[in-house]
Amino acid sequence: MIGAAIGVAIWLGNAAPLQAEPPAAEASAAPTLQAVTPAEFGAGATITITGSNFAEGDVVLFDAIALEGVTIAPGSITATVPLKTKSAKKLILKRAKKKVAELAITGFVKAPALTSASPKFAAPGEVVTLKGKNLDRVTTLTLAGAPVKVDELGATSLRFTAPAGTTGPLAVKSVGGEAALKQNYEIFYAPALTGASPAAAFEGDSVTLTGKHLEAAKFKLGSKPLKASEQADAKATVTIAKGAKSGDLKAEARKKGSAVAFTVYPTPLLTTVPKEVGAPGTLKISGKNLDAVATWRLGQVVLVPEAPAGKSKVTLTLPDSAPTDQPLVAVSEGREFASKKPVAVIKTPVVEAMSYWTGPEGKGVEGEIRGRELTDKTKFTLAGKSVKTTFVDPTRVTFALTKAPKAAEQALQAKTGKYKGPALTVDGAAGGYSAGPARLAEILAAGGAGYSASAVAADLAVSQRQPDRGAEPLKALGRAATSPEGQAEVAAVGRQIALDLRRFTVAQVALCAQMTAGKTQAQAEANAALGDDLRASQKHMQALAGQLRELWSGLPLAATASDASTGLAEVDAEVAAATAARAQVEAACKNKFVGSGKLLSEAGAVAKVDLPALYGEAIKGAFGAVLAAGKTWPAVEGEVSTRLGGLPAARKKQWKDVLKASKSAVEGGAAATTGKGARGDKHVEPQAKPKSNTGKGKGKAG
Repeated sequence: MIGAAIGVAIWLGNAAPLQAEPPAAEASAAPTLQAVTPAEFGAGATITITGSNFAEGDVVLFDAIALEGVTIAPGSITATVPLKTKSAKKLILKRAKKKVAELAITGFVKAPALTSASPKFAAPGEVVTLKGKNLDRVTTLTLAGAPVKVDELGATSLRFTAPAGTTGPLAVKSVGGEAALKQNYEIFYAPALTGASPAAAFEGDSVTLTGKHLEAAKFKLGSKPLKASEQADAKATVTIAKGAKSGDLKAEARKKGSAVAFTVYPTPLLTTVPKEVGAPGTLKISGKNLDAVATWRLGQVVLVPEAPAGKSKVTLTLPDSAPTDQPLVAVSEGREFASKKPVAVIKTPVVEAMSYWTGPEGKGVEGEIRGRELTDKTKFTLAGKSVKTTFVDPTRVTFALTKAPKAAEQALQAKTGKYKGPALTVDGAAGGYSAGPARLAEILAAGGAGYSASAVAADLAVSQRQPDRGAEPLKALGRAATSPEGQAEVAAVGRQIALDLRRFTVAQVALCAQMTAGKTQAQAEANAALGDDLRASQKHMQALAGQLRELWSGLPLAATASDASTGLAEVDAEVAAATAARAQVEAACKNKFVGSGKLLSEAGAVAKVDLPALYGEAIKGAFGAVLAAGKTWPAVEGEVSTRLGGLPAARKKQWKDVLKASKSAVEGGAAATTGKGARGDKHVEPQAKPKSNTGKGKGKAG
């Protein structure tokens, strides 16, 4: 064998300059690149390159970028594609810095890139478009780590439907790699209102809203933004803005949201409220939304509009019971809106009666003005001239005049500050009373209308202040009537007393007419003050009858003079008129009760005055001496006839009928008792009522 080898070498050497290659020459055979697996890959992927004749120290590149982590075997190379690889068109193998093999690459997948999302946020169900690069090979889309279905895929964009998920990273993945938006993608939930409590309110009120996704919402009512004081996902509290109107209350975020219907009550605004006003009177108010006011109140007194309120103006009727220094309150929908400052109520003075009588020593007159809401600042005028007064209490002032008012009708008026009360017509011809005889007849015909309790009290004051009304002065006046002049004076006094009897009979009709019918405790209490006036008038009428009796008891043959006879007939007529009016007193006082506590008294009983009996006493008083001296009735009757000779026949019979009540006493020999005690004689009863109505009375007796 060795020889053979030597022989070959020699042969080769002899034949030519060829020499055999050493065994290492076989290892330096040219490498080949056959394939890359996987078939598709991207930056960062680990790939396997198959081929031949690979050797340690070989360098593998994608285009110009060297692969990393290379592991070389003779028939394969394992390596990692660098993350910075953007593309790979060629796989190049270098050995000793020389390219020794090359393979075209078709499986490199470029990494996806996301540049934007439209819209920038989305509600569940909205379509979202992602823009970027290399998106056509995307295999996975996630939002906040949760997979999302891709609806449409393209190289530069993809579309998906926003899921009912949460806000978070939006990322895509492909063979080529992963990409994500720089900022989290927001799944936006539009505010959803379900209710408002209350569902109606005034400006400035707080309202609680309920729903979902309210934490980032903005609220408005119509076009008015509403300020939120508390705000959470399911609840928010807002304040109704000034000037807001009824309509949709909206919760919005990013121009999306929902609404509920809401009512805004018009807010009453009192812009002009008088600082001072007279009562009774009117209160003129201006402002806004005044027609929305259900109730007006001053203190606790409800004020009624003269006419339905307008939007900006209303006139309220102010009663005299209105309190002072209280704010005006407008009540709307159960809410109170008060004026900024209280209203000073000046009570408008009201005059109801004027009475006067002769002053001290017969000079001038003094008197009283009665009414309501009188103060020490109230000024009075009579017929346009000032009357100086002295304040007594809110219902009465006193005055003095150098002479009596003119005998004509004239206006009496009171004024406190700038507030003037209604004028009262004073009849100067009535001699200090509220009304003269003719007016009394009119009042009686009208059932007592026009004769107030104040006027009754004023007339009582005048009547009680007439001069010489004591028993002895009246008797003396009668005894002194020995001349026609004296008899005329007696007749004048008698006429005045009798006229007052008629006056207070009419007053009782008027007082009962003002009462409330019924006998409950409340009705009795309501009538109590009028009942006191009834008792006062009754007591005074009894006193008047006593005065008439005292006056006549001293008459010395007064009836024989013609002047005196005329005067006595007029007295008879006045008493007859008063007697006839008793039926109206009873009718007016029927079912009217007065009292206090548990005591109830019928007004008719309180006012009852037996005028025929009282007048009979006065007639008997005038003939007391004749009755006392008489021994037989014919003698007494003759004396009576003589003394009554000057009277008209009807009046003469009336007087005789009254005196006949004592006939039995005279005939029984009890003349002294009968004469002296005629006033209490048990026979002087209503059976002696006269039967003639000649003198305007109901019967012969007035």
